[in-house]
Amino acid sequence: MDSYTKHTHRYAFELAKAARIMPVEMAEKLQHIKQMRFNYQLKALRKRINKRIT
Repeated sequence: MDSYTKHTHRYAFELAKAARIMPVEMAEKLQHIKQMRFNYQLKALRKRINKRIT
């Protein structure tokens, strides 16, 4: 299904795909794109927290 596995790539490609038919500001407000961004940010935060602890 998705040939790109990194969350940043998945978010960027989905945003670009949606931005073809609407302005980027509107595309960023789409629910599935917001969820991708949230998941990526959460993963980065967990990684940062774990790095500080260990």
